[in-house]
Amino acid sequence: MHRPLLAQGLVLSLSPFGCSTSPEIPEAYGMAVMTVNGESLVLDTGDSGKLPVPGFDDSWDVDCSRLNGETNLELVDHSKDRRGFYYLDLHLLGSKRKGGDAAVVNMRMYVDDALFYGSCRATLRTSSEDSHECRFSFADCGLNSLGAAQDVVPARLEFASFHLKWCFVP
Repeated sequence: MHRPLLAQGLVLSLSPFGCSTSPEIPEAYGMAVMTVNGESLVLDTGDSGKLPVPGFDDSWDVDCSRLNGETNLELVDHSKDRRGFYYLDLHLLGSKRKGGDAAVVNMRMYVDDALFYGSCRATLRTSSEDSHECRFSFADCGLNSLGAAQDVVPARLEFASFHLKWCFVP
């Protein structure tokens, strides 16, 4: 009897902090292709980016939010066991948008234990029917690697396209 009331109180107390006003579990589908040292690496949610990450599947983590015109996405493919291209973190900057579609994306990606980061132009389209949904894409982005200056690793994000639905909108 006390547990449902406690759970309701917890949900109500977290709502003002923007934890979620989304009615569903976040959903993402898409793919990203990057090249590291001439090798092509892919992070794909399934069927060339056409299948959404399963909502209750422990092999993936999906976190997305939309706040003040900015969109954030974090994808982790646990099935790769921290090998290859398994982590993607994107932050689309709404403050740099022009004409409704142009945006700038800051990104971080892990390949094995190496962290790559960069920034480039992107296209962001928000659903006019649902504030919890958007689509974005970008291509041909130079990436830097974090590490010693002498350990320069040539890397590029060749292409990325994602569709997000039910993102947290505080």
